[in-house]
Amino acid sequence: MTEKVLAYILMDLELGKTDDVVEALRKIDEATAVAVTTGSYDVVVLLETANLEELYEITVQKIHKIPGIKETQTAVVEKMMRVR
Repeated sequence: MTEKVLAYILMDLELGKTDDVVEALRKIDEATAVAVTTGSYDVVVLLETANLEELYEITVQKIHKIPGIKETQTAVVEKMMRVR
């Protein structure tokens, strides 16, 4: 059984670009959640991919090309636990 790869992509955006970036992220099929946040990052997206190669392709070919994103940080999920 192959488990999917989950990763959080944390993003720092240009001022005034939040709505445009969120709309573009919502069009990515592998994006399962998009959150606008406070603190060090402006937006966090959760991706669910088949493998690390697919994660790389989505990050580099889709997310990095969205206008308004200044910087990203990727956090691959090693283990996910449900609390309820």
